[in-house]
Amino acid sequence: MTREPDELTPEPLVPEPNEADLVDPVVSDPFSLEGGAPPADEPRPKRRVRRAWGRGLAGLAASGLAVAGALAAGFAPWPSVTGEAASVDVTPAPSEIVLACDGPVLALGRDATAAGAISVAGAARLTAGSASGAPVDTQDLQQPAAPDGDLPQRIVQIPEDRRVDPVAAAASADPRDEDLTGFAASACRAPALESWIVGGDTGVGESDILLLANPTDVSATVELTVFGTAEPVTPPGYGALSIPAATQVAVPLAGIAGAEVAPVIRVTATGSPVRAALQSSLVRTLDPAGFDRQGAVTSAQRQVFPGVVITEQAAAGDGAAAIVRLLGRTGGTATIQAIPEGGGSAAAPIEVPYEADHPVSVELGELPAGRYTVTVTSDEPLVAAAWQTTGFGQGVDFAWQTPSPGVSTPTLIAVPVGPAPTLHLTSPARTEVTITGADGEASTVTVTPDGVSVPLEADATYTVEPHGGAIHGAVGYLGDVAIASIPLWPDPAALEPVTVYPGR
Repeated sequence: MTREPDELTPEPLVPEPNEADLVDPVVSDPFSLEGGAPPADEPRPKRRVRRAWGRGLAGLAASGLAVAGALAAGFAPWPSVTGEAASVDVTPAPSEIVLACDGPVLALGRDATAAGAISVAGAARLTAGSASGAPVDTQDLQQPAAPDGDLPQRIVQIPEDRRVDPVAAAASADPRDEDLTGFAASACRAPALESWIVGGDTGVGESDILLLANPTDVSATVELTVFGTAEPVTPPGYGALSIPAATQVAVPLAGIAGAEVAPVIRVTATGSPVRAALQSSLVRTLDPAGFDRQGAVTSAQRQVFPGVVITEQAAAGDGAAAIVRLLGRTGGTATIQAIPEGGGSAAAPIEVPYEADHPVSVELGELPAGRYTVTVTSDEPLVAAAWQTTGFGQGVDFAWQTPSPGVSTPTLIAVPVGPAPTLHLTSPARTEVTITGADGEASTVTVTPDGVSVPLEADATYTVEPHGGAIHGAVGYLGDVAIASIPLWPDPAALEPVTVYPGR
């Protein structure tokens, strides 16, 4: 049978629709699924277009359901997987310990032809020791004002086998001259890039000398900033003071602070850290009235002074027996509290308003004779120091006591020669402290906020070890014409572990 030719012509699979074919009279909304079935006599191209629209709408509906399900799952509780990141505590390798000492006693103005000239007035007695008992090697620092053989010293301790033997050193001096009499004791300290000297005076009878030591092998450049009644200022010539390596430079305070009677000096170093200290001496109506040496301080919101002394002569005198000088970089109010050592009625707190960058000196008031723990607190970090005296008139001495930072690790201290050395301790909470001498003999004391005192031997070293809490301590001296204090600082050889997170 023969088929007709037109029956052999296949129908196109996708015919070309015209605009009329794209209009669906049944489904008026292309996003609606309720258009119903098309009429049976509807052309096939139009039915294909309708099916394509339907498949698209069905896909959109399915996507919408999936998004809704994801949003609902987001608000539902998910299975929790918890765990701690891998970490390890690593103690860094110790570096060498470098300490600088104050050196011999200096005198200002002994040469009638050069009132600002500095000369050596006497030697200082150095006490040094190590935790292992090994000898401590001392090296000289150059000092233009000191002759050969009577120089300030530095101590350099090199680590061995990733360990460093803790060392401590301190010196004392008691000049007995017509223009310089008193007692001073100070510890050899590590240098720093920023230091604050809170103390000294430029009034009549004051002869104060700023000591700047560079115990490293790299030259340092120092900038001095004076804070006083006026705005902070850098004196001409002291914006970039060069201090060669292994050298101490002595500068008269009057040449820096001018007529400031209660200055605070900031020492900023670049190139290498320096150790700053201040030697002070006083003459009242041609009679020497004290000699002292104090180290630099750091800023903190809470400054603690253990063992501040009020003598009977000072308490009965006409002047202030104790004064606190403080400085804050922004305005605020500081609170000063004096608590009798060993317990007793505390004096009423003293509220001290202060302006930014202007030192304030505050008398502690009429306190009975005895030892006190003095604290200075503020909402912002500040620097402070406490001045105290044995009395007024002839045969007296004074001391600037600097704050004692918190110590929570075993610390080696050196106790230089002096009258009745005593360790004064205080702690925010009850803490047991073991004190061990170089001979191995140990004793344990309980330290409370009221404070406690422990007699020590002169010209000796001790290890002070707190158990479970931080303490504040100072070695105090007191004699007929002697008063001094050395704050207890953390051992520079003690290294805190660092937490390391591998892979980060």
